Amino acid sequence: LFQFFFLFTSSNMSNWNLSSRANDNVGQEHYDAIRSDSNDENWAFFAYDYKSKKEVAVSGSGSGDISEFFSHVKDQRGGFGFCRVETGDEESRRAKFFLLAWVPEEGANKLPIMVKGNMSVHKASFKEIFRDFNSEFTFGSEEDLNAEAVMNTIIKAGGANYMGQQA
Repeated sequence: LFQFFFLFTSSNMSNWNLSSRANDNVGQEHYDAIRSDSNDENWAFFAYDYKSKKEVAVSGSGSGDISEFFSHVKDQRGGFGFCRVETGDEESRRAKFFLLAWVPEEGANKLPIMVKGNMSVHKASFKEIFRDFNSEFTFGSEEDLNAEAVMNTIIKAGGANYMGQQA
């Protein structure tokens, strides 16, 4: 009985099925950690299993900055990521969050057409867990993963910039 219980509970528990919403807790744990001010985790990326076409798994997470996040993403299969960044000036720092859909258009990790078709539907499931963010991006090439450009967009999306806030 113990062997059966262990096999049943440990199999495929790290995969998150975005079609059936099985294992939403995989995403929820990372969302809560990234949103928390008392946790060091700043980003997580969920890469597709190209064979299943509907499951993602955490391919990485970290406590580094946006550059660390993009460095990880550029070598991944297509998927979704969530990242925390800070903006503001010397007087006030604010946490901002962004969602990334990574749709590699070339190379070894090029997104298969069937997975690409599923991504638009699955993005809605992903956003049910990763629901609060300031900006959303869809990128398909390494050149798109430009930390400075993304930070400038996030700052502009924040509205008035009286004090010349920076990343």
